[in-house]
Amino acid sequence: VRTCVDDLLRTLRGVPQDALTTWKPAAAREGSHEMNTFAALAVHTVSAAEFHALHMVGRTPSDRDRDAEFVATATHDEIAARFNTFLERLHELLDGMTEADVGGEPAPDRPDLEGWTNADWLMHTIDHIALHTGHLQIHRQLWEFESRAT
Repeated sequence: VRTCVDDLLRTLRGVPQDALTTWKPAAAREGSHEMNTFAALAVHTVSAAEFHALHMVGRTPSDRDRDAEFVATATHDEIAARFNTFLERLHELLDGMTEADVGGEPAPDRPDLEGWTNADWLMHTIDHIALHTGHLQIHRQLWEFESRAT
């Protein structure tokens, strides 16, 4: 998980704050496809990780507003701090888990995913972070290209 988070944060480094919270690829600006900002993707990624691992597995309370994640703004420092707090809490959770806990059932918030174990949710957490890290890397490549072209 730490490697994925480090890759995500490294991808955002050097993106100016204005671009972090407002820039979208040309395709989105021209109305052909809905896309997100760097900050929105990062906030969504950490929010989902918190929900998947800390809430579903760790059973901590959640007031997640998924729709708000996609219009969120945040600074580099806020994004890094949120991911670091997530990682600290994840490690605390994992340190306290037994093998039986890992194979156990998560919080009952998602009846549509009945049969998922805590291990499934933990693997989904990693997969989701990696997926959006890849999205952000492509986003970064587009930003670099389009920034040079203007």
